[in-house]
Amino acid sequence: MKAVEVGELVKYLKPGETVLIKYDSKNMPAYVLHYLMEQAKEKNMPVLVDDYLDTLYLYKTHLELSGYDTTSIESAKVIKVGGIKEVGRIVEKIPLSTGPALKENYRKAYQKAKIEGKTLLNPVIGLEKFFVISDSKIDMLSEIEDIALYVGDKTRIALYFLNEDVLGSTKFNPLPLLESLATTLIAAKRDERGCLLTVVKSINPEIEGKRFRT
Repeated sequence: MKAVEVGELVKYLKPGETVLIKYDSKNMPAYVLHYLMEQAKEKNMPVLVDDYLDTLYLYKTHLELSGYDTTSIESAKVIKVGGIKEVGRIVEKIPLSTGPALKENYRKAYQKAKIEGKTLLNPVIGLEKFFVISDSKIDMLSEIEDIALYVGDKTRIALYFLNEDVLGSTKFNPLPLLESLATTLIAAKRDERGCLLTVVKSINPEIEGKRFRT
């Protein structure tokens, strides 16, 4: 099956989906984010980035050093969780914490960011860093439960970018649980031509097994 341009993925995703894009440390997920955000811009779809611990700054820097236009990142709304580097239009800065405090702070920030009558494209980046510094399985399971509560929320299409190498280094690897709750699961692998994304599973049978490329 011939791979198509990764930005085309957006048109196959449905409001309420929780999409998991897993990649390894040899990959450059910033390029994938760039193409998806550019496609959202073409479709007049608003973008809200959940940025954990300055990950958006790293993505933007990688893109700039590669000669890419980062306007789509700079114009996106951002909920910033931890970190100090401000990139994009910051809606809310949330202190890094666990449990009910983080859940409630995020809920308020999301209510502020969402747009009535519009579906947001909602990339979530750097979440694996949160899992690395979590003190306990309870904290991890609480965060996974919070993610599960947003599955089916038709105000957004969530895209979780997760480094499987980093998650594999934790005492309790949350990846299998996250994969099980995802409505679409995508595996990204680097090859000689760039990044190849394969749809492992999806609620949309039209794209199961389909391949996309940066």
